[in-house]
Amino acid sequence: MKEDKLRELDKYLDALRIKEKDSEERKIYEEVLDGRTLKILYKLSAKGYIKALGGVISTGKEANVFYADGVVDGREVPLAVKIYRIETSEFYRMDEYLFGDKRFDMRRISRKELIFIWVEKEFRNLERAFEAEVNVPEPYVYMKNVLLMEFLGEDEKASPTLVEIGKSLAELVDVEEFFWKVVENLKKLYQKAELVHADVSEYNIMLHKGEPYLIDMGQAVLIDHPYANSYLERDVKNLLRFFSKFNVKRSMEEILSEIRGE
Repeated sequence: MKEDKLRELDKYLDALRIKEKDSEERKIYEEVLDGRTLKILYKLSAKGYIKALGGVISTGKEANVFYADGVVDGREVPLAVKIYRIETSEFYRMDEYLFGDKRFDMRRISRKELIFIWVEKEFRNLERAFEAEVNVPEPYVYMKNVLLMEFLGEDEKASPTLVEIGKSLAELVDVEEFFWKVVENLKKLYQKAELVHADVSEYNIMLHKGEPYLIDMGQAVLIDHPYANSYLERDVKNLLRFFSKFNVKRSMEEILSEIRGE
C-alpha cells in the first residue's frame, strides 16, 4: 500500500515539475501532499496557475506553505502555495471564527467541509483587505484546501516575520514609524475592509521591502461579528506588547480609537 502511495506521489510530483527534491523536502511532500491534495495541485497546474512547485516556505500544524513559479492573468509571478492539512486535530479552533460570520451557512457542515470553508474565508478576507489597500499578499485563486497568493520575498526566500527579526528590527527600520504603519494598516482593515484580523502578533506581521504586511488572514472576522471587539482589543494588546520592547509606549485606548476612527 505504501509503495502504491509512493508511486502515485512520484507520478504527480513529476507532473507538477518539482524544482528540487532533496530528502528533507521530499519527506515534507510525502507528509503533506496526500492523494487528494496532489490532484488539486495537478488541476491548478493544468489550469495554468502553477508552472513548477518549489521549496518549503513554512510548515505548521494546520497548513504548510510552498513556493511555486506561477502564471496569473498571463503574467509570470512567484506564488505562495498554502496547503491546509485535511486531517488535523487543530481545526476545532476555527469554529469561533466561522460561527457568527454571516457570509457562511454553517449548518450541517462536515469537518472536511469546514476546512474548505476556512480556505474560502481566508481568500475572501484577503480580497477585501487587498481591495482596501491593506498590505497583504494578493490572493489569486483557491480550490478545496489549497490557496494561491502573492509570494512576499526575493529569490524564492520569504520575507521575514517580526518574530524572526527580533531585536534586529531597530537596525532595519525606524521602529516607531514602523509601528504607526502597522496601526495604519489595521485602521484601513477595520474602516475600509470592515475586518478585524483577530490574530495580530509578531508571528503574523512580515517586513517586506521596508513595509509591514499582515499575513494569515483566515481567522479575520467582519466588524459585526459577536467577538469582533474583543479580538480587536487582543490584537492591539499583542501589538503594544511587542513594540514596548523597543520603547514604543502608547495606550490601548489611543490605538483602539485610532483604528476605529473615533
